[in-house]
Amino acid sequence: MSRLLIIRHGQASLGAADYDVLSPLGERQADALGRYLARMIDPPHAIYAGPRKRQRDTAALLVAGARQVGAEFPDPRERLDFDEYPAIALMKDAMPSLCERDPELAALATAWMAAERGTPGHQRAFELVFQAAMQRWHAGDVEHPAVEPFREFQARVARGLDHVMQQHPRQSTVLVVTSAGPVGVVTALALGLDTWAGLKTSFIVHNASLTEFAYRPGEMQLRVFNALPHIHERAHVTLR
Repeated sequence: MSRLLIIRHGQASLGAADYDVLSPLGERQADALGRYLARMIDPPHAIYAGPRKRQRDTAALLVAGARQVGAEFPDPRERLDFDEYPAIALMKDAMPSLCERDPELAALATAWMAAERGTPGHQRAFELVFQAAMQRWHAGDVEHPAVEPFREFQARVARGLDHVMQQHPRQSTVLVVTSAGPVGVVTALALGLDTWAGLKTSFIVHNASLTEFAYRPGEMQLRVFNALPHIHERAHVTLR
């Protein structure tokens, strides 16, 4: 069987003007992961990365870290199918109209905005409103030109997965550097979960984590989920 390792990007810059930039910690997470993989796996046959800067930079730093310790990792290939779900557009662009017709969501958004930034309370409030908005997106209740519908997101991630499995069908090792959403989609497909269960799974995927699958034509098995074997300090374990 072949091995597929799906990796979430390192910590990005939540709260900054441009989220799509790795933080200094995110850069260290990616480098540490590359050095770990260099010791633990044979050089992969291919490495794919989603199109976002945080995804591409994580892949590049991972490869650089592996090469620093002597491993011959290939250059990453960009694959648009492994882009993240439209969370930023959902929270910024679609949220006002959603709140106008959804009092429950509006109350959660108000509590989030009122919480003191940088506090645990602010983080909890964000998670509540984010997951509520994602549930409505999953249900098809969000119509906004900047927000890709859930079904289209699900279909393109599945299309990217099919491409990888067809291009590397047997006795291959493949890395995909992406975001939490595609990790959840692929996990759900492997386990036969419903789509909302897969989406909820994405909410707990750590930055720079490893999720591993074994596959062959017609079969896919989950081996490892959301692992951080390369992280050795609690402060370096992040979700956002």
